[in-house]
Amino acid sequence: MWLRGFVVAGLVCFAASCSIGGNDTTTTTTTEALVELTTTAPVETSTTSTTLEPLTDPSFPAYSIVQRIPGSDGDTVIILLDTESYEVLSDVDLYDVMFDVVDRFPPIVAAYIVDSVAAAEAVLADEPTEEQVQTLSEHYFLSLEDGFRLVYRGPFGDLGASVLGS
Repeated sequence: MWLRGFVVAGLVCFAASCSIGGNDTTTTTTTEALVELTTTAPVETSTTSTTLEPLTDPSFPAYSIVQRIPGSDGDTVIILLDTESYEVLSDVDLYDVMFDVVDRFPPIVAAYIVDSVAAAEAVLADEPTEEQVQTLSEHYFLSLEDGFRLVYRGPFGDLGASVLGS
């Protein structure tokens, strides 16, 4: 817009100072030309509104620590998931529960996530019975080793291992 005003002003000045064919011409500027030079286009404005939902607590399954065994490098805990607190269990849910337990109840060097009392009783067995092995294959989901290494178990066993915090 300012460029157009500059060009119009230049043409007005040029026309006022030049003569064509030897005839003197007089150029007058009208109020309209001045208005055009000083008028600016209206600024287009738009308003956008962003509404953020309030932050909520993490939504992973409810759990309880059913056993805690003290150790010199850290404790060993067995975590029992509340099966009423979830419909579908994911690897992200398991990771979040483990992270929460390690963060809130240190020091922990080993942990086991299960969803049945029978699995909680069998998870530390030195020589589990066939029944305990079957229970663990269905209800034992994740272990924490050396305070940072996660190993997925049972139904999640095909996910392998990862590192807590990565």
